[in-house]
Amino acid sequence: MADLNFVALTGVATRDATLREKSSGQVKAEFSFEVERPFMRTTGEPVSDLFLVDVWQDLGKWTAETIKEGQRLFIVGTLNKESYNTRGGREHLTIVKAKYIRRLDSDILDGQIDVEALKEDTWSQELLHEAVQIVEGALREESVV
Repeated sequence: MADLNFVALTGVATRDATLREKSSGQVKAEFSFEVERPFMRTTGEPVSDLFLVDVWQDLGKWTAETIKEGQRLFIVGTLNKESYNTRGGREHLTIVKAKYIRRLDSDILDGQIDVEALKEDTWSQELLHEAVQIVEGALREESVV
């Protein structure tokens, strides 16, 4: 039985996408992506997560041609943990393998959800359904590929 690995994120590209061709002939674009959490540190500084985003084949080609540093994006994909060796030991990295990318002109939450409730450690059933509806609505809008 297969399990579900699904993530939907909004955030900002922190560097231009670059395209690489693998020895297998497949092409992969990659860029870094910052997702702000809905709360601040006690110092007032925003908290964010930084991910590497991998994008394969036709969507990867589009990404390399289109995605630039500073662009606000909506990404749907899977989370993958990868590890590699460095001089200091073994490092681990969480990578988003994008299956869908869309540039955003505005915040998809745009008053549709209680942002304060998103800060909670647990979400009500109602909040979860609202979040899923927002993702569904965003996916119904213009697709890139």
